Amino acid sequence: MLDFMHITLEQAIFSFFFFSLNGWAGETIMESIVRKRFVSKGVFTGPWVPVHGLGAFVVYGALSPFKTYPLVVFVAGVALCTIVEYLAALFLENVLHIRGWDYDTYPFTQHYNYKRRVALTTSIFFGIVAMGLLYFYWEVPLQIIRFIGQALLIKLDAFLVSCFVVDVVYTSFKCIRNYRSGIPNKTVGLE
Repeated sequence: MLDFMHITLEQAIFSFFFFSLNGWAGETIMESIVRKRFVSKGVFTGPWVPVHGLGAFVVYGALSPFKTYPLVVFVAGVALCTIVEYLAALFLENVLHIRGWDYDTYPFTQHYNYKRRVALTTSIFFGIVAMGLLYFYWEVPLQIIRFIGQALLIKLDAFLVSCFVVDVVYTSFKCIRNYRSGIPNKTVGLE
């Protein structure tokens, strides 16, 4: 049992993938609209952006005690999500040698970003998303879990984890192989 969130490990795994998939969908829709063509966002082949799954847990775990203070939730959400995004960018760049995003390429972020990894407008949006997550959206995957039941949840978790592990291994080897061969790993969605 993950006591600080009152959920089981099975529920946490499903919720992680739920928020990762939602992050992928949101980013893919936004990027496709901006680029005027379909762009599948994310570093991995599958439809997930794990930083959103991780971010959801960080936000919910850290900000639940402040739920009665919406302004604190917003400001702390901006800070926490920006830190998570920056650390994710560093990880991708230093471990997989890939740039997951580039805020110099968008008209609404190109002037107010830090090292192309985090941007002011995106950070403000993250504050709004953190509020939505805390006050409403955190319960959605838990409602789905209640609907599908424990037996199906365990099978679904096993399937998602298996697909994710294969995707992580495949993507990691591909990126590292490219790097060692002198082939640049392109910025995701901008190729």
